[in-house]
Amino acid sequence: MYERSNLLSLDVVLGACAGMYFFADMMRVSLFWYYYLLLALAVWTIYTFDHLLDARKVSKVALSKRHRFHQQHFKRLAAALVLTGLAGALLSFHFLTYERLLAAGSILFFLIVGVMIGIRLGNRKSAIAKEWLIAIFYVAGIILVPVVQLDFGFISGNWLYYVPAYFILAWFNLVYFSYLDGALDRAEGHHSIMTVLGKRKTRNLLGTLSVTGLIYGLFLFFHLPSYFHHYTLVWALMMLIHVLFFMERPVNITEARRRLELTFSFPLLLLIL
Repeated sequence: MYERSNLLSLDVVLGACAGMYFFADMMRVSLFWYYYLLLALAVWTIYTFDHLLDARKVSKVALSKRHRFHQQHFKRLAAALVLTGLAGALLSFHFLTYERLLAAGSILFFLIVGVMIGIRLGNRKSAIAKEWLIAIFYVAGIILVPVVQLDFGFISGNWLYYVPAYFILAWFNLVYFSYLDGALDRAEGHHSIMTVLGKRKTRNLLGTLSVTGLIYGLFLFFHLPSYFHHYTLVWALMMLIHVLFFMERPVNITEARRRLELTFSFPLLLLIL
């Protein structure tokens, strides 16, 4: 069952919602349940759209289990994608009475879709920017609602330190997955940062992000007040697990992906901390 939820990107959806809770809790912003529902629908729509495009590009039976799954269930997933997109649009107009939030969310959603299509239509080297851009959009998506709801006059700006922290984590995650899937992507004709830069340069980038993330975690711990320590702990735990997986070079790539995707749900620990 967990394998199926991973293939359907449901763990990514959970991680995104947990990320939004991470920032909302830090900012002391209470969000209604429908914000999490709308984020879940948007994330699933975007990720499924991306996987369907990848599956469509492969003319033969895909080597990647995820792409093969989307090939086998292409019509059902495409129908579900349309229904989810329509449901998300209708629910957004119903619940998001604040026009600025609706406009910002819509712009971000279509910007992400446009960039995804643009990268595929662009030349091979444009794939280098894919992971970097997705990481930016991911962080923008999870902080959008808390930021719009935030009363800047009654809370410090210390939450801003966690925006680059989450970006480093998300970028590392995406580059590392590209690194793990490099051979499959090359065999299927997909372009990624790994297939463009090569194994050595991609590994050097991951090493740089590892050191940067660990140093930044120490900075957060010693620079910010004690109120933020449990947020630093949760983020550092996610970052450290990613670094350890990178250093250990796992044999089972599929299992590594599942476990690392699961780490993005760690902010839910804040419910009991």
